Amino acid sequence: MKKQITPCLWFNAKAKEAANLYCSVFADAKITDQSPIVTEIDISGQKMILLDGGPMYQPNASISFYYICEQAEEFDRIWNAFNPGGTVLMPADKYPWGEKYGWITDKYGVSWQLGLGKISDVGQKITPCLLFTGNQYGRAEEAISHYSSIFGSHEVDGILRFGASEQPDEEGKVKHAQISLDGNKFMFMDSAAHKFTFSEGVSLTIYCETQQEIDHYWTKLTESGAESMCGWLKDKFGVSWQIIPTILGKLMSDPKKAGKAAKAFMSMRKLDIEQIVQASLA
Repeated sequence: MKKQITPCLWFNAKAKEAANLYCSVFADAKITDQSPIVTEIDISGQKMILLDGGPMYQPNASISFYYICEQAEEFDRIWNAFNPGGTVLMPADKYPWGEKYGWITDKYGVSWQLGLGKISDVGQKITPCLLFTGNQYGRAEEAISHYSSIFGSHEVDGILRFGASEQPDEEGKVKHAQISLDGNKFMFMDSAAHKFTFSEGVSLTIYCETQQEIDHYWTKLTESGAESMCGWLKDKFGVSWQIIPTILGKLMSDPKKAGKAAKAFMSMRKLDIEQIVQASLA
């Protein structure tokens, strides 16, 4: 069964505003759940969490979202909607790899790569793209191997490497790679031209049914990484993950249990299902 890896975007009191913008821009997008702090949306089957976490972090282009537009009108509509207050990283134009492509960061700091093409080329409409730059430059292939060893189902769809004449990038580094982790497609790229740093501004959430699953992902992803609080961690590449039990959503939606459950998990690093459940019943 596919275990969906859900991107979480960090906002400063703008999550609901951003959700409304995305749902007005993307044709197949909707808000699926909303609370004072968290807004959940679905864009063409890709679930995303928008978290109002405060001013500490913000998204950047180290993790962007590649969105396939099957019509030029769709491309132009999204591009024009994100342009006001945004930053163009690569202008919308024809490139060697595509008839029309552009890379833009919207006014909230969320980075989007738009490409005119066919969904069948990737298999999904929207795909997270991890960019290895700065101190992490050249580690994209290592990350592919590491993540493939962690997830039960994985497949490398292909790796395109830089050639000798593509300075400042080194020959053999990953120009573009596409992999599948438990049915979730990801793109990986090395880039010597950028200095973006992975941060909590964009994290990846894994929802787990059992404590055994939580223990597995926590142990593997914290190897040479760092534990944080409330189910958050950083792996050895600096990518932030959240390892969350599925039952937590049910507990937090129950007014009688939410406060007790929250008090319990707020004191934890790795989340313990049994302790959270017992605390909610006390």
